[in-house]
Amino acid sequence: MGILGKLKKLGHGETGVRDFSVQTLRFKKFLENARALLELAADGREKVAGEYIFDRHYVVSLIDSVVDRLGMMVYDAGVLVPEKGASLYAAHDRLKQAARHLITGPVESVGDAEDPEYKLLADALQWFDDPAVPEKTVMALMKKAFLDVMQGRLGAGAVKRTSLFDSGNLRAADMDIYLVDLWRDPLSLPVQKRSVAGFNSIPLRHLLMDVHRDKAADTGGAAPGKAAWVAAVDEYHLSLNRLGPGPCFRLEALASGYEPSDFIFVYTDRPGLLETLLPRGLHVEAAAQARIAWSLDMSASAIEKSLAAMGRGLFDEGLWAGE
Repeated sequence: MGILGKLKKLGHGETGVRDFSVQTLRFKKFLENARALLELAADGREKVAGEYIFDRHYVVSLIDSVVDRLGMMVYDAGVLVPEKGASLYAAHDRLKQAARHLITGPVESVGDAEDPEYKLLADALQWFDDPAVPEKTVMALMKKAFLDVMQGRLGAGAVKRTSLFDSGNLRAADMDIYLVDLWRDPLSLPVQKRSVAGFNSIPLRHLLMDVHRDKAADTGGAAPGKAAWVAAVDEYHLSLNRLGPGPCFRLEALASGYEPSDFIFVYTDRPGLLETLLPRGLHVEAAAQARIAWSLDMSASAIEKSLAAMGRGLFDEGLWAGE
């Protein structure tokens, strides 16, 4: 049984916090599958651009891997926002059929200098992301799944209900932020408030390393004039969400020190925020009334510096003035 299944079967603990933790971990898997898809496409582009020798088996395996990973990503999205599942699965089926046609259909070389496997790989990369028909590509479905999740229950539901975090001593003792330990709190809520420094979370430590932690008044909610946040963490993972009215902002980071798996993902429905907050090196993708940003090839040092830079901006009261 996987870690998500174990959490779901827990018979004790705060149900709301447990459900929130399960959703957070499911979203992490969703992002890990998205990362794998982007890396598959990058590998294919590298083969086309460079002087690599590969055969048809490589291209077919690449296409099959994309179909499988995309199916996993769609499944995760369907679990998080069930009302969107039917349309996501239908789109995945269409892309799967297009992939079968690529593999089984005739492959004609453009010229004598182009081998069939190179033509097949070029066609596969267009199937993944083609500016000419962007609505029928793998990338388009990835963006749709991401937006469905962020604008659906995950974005506007659990993380917006501050009452979920008001009880159970989840508010930090030394900062205006709710802190959820993804593995301990679903079992048993803390008996007293905890300080930020008491959490063994590498990305949380990076994010807040330069933030001045004023002790917020014990009101059970956001201090006047400040943004309210919830950070769900384990040792290597951080999921940070802005609560309450105003702009939506979500930051996901994995900082294990193992570069092939670490990442930063950012989502906001106020595009101008990214111009203020994002450090260099993150790719930004425009979406309907939103922006998505990510970086997949960051060293441990780069992730530390990027999270620290975003922390300095995110917890600046002036950034949220008037929201």
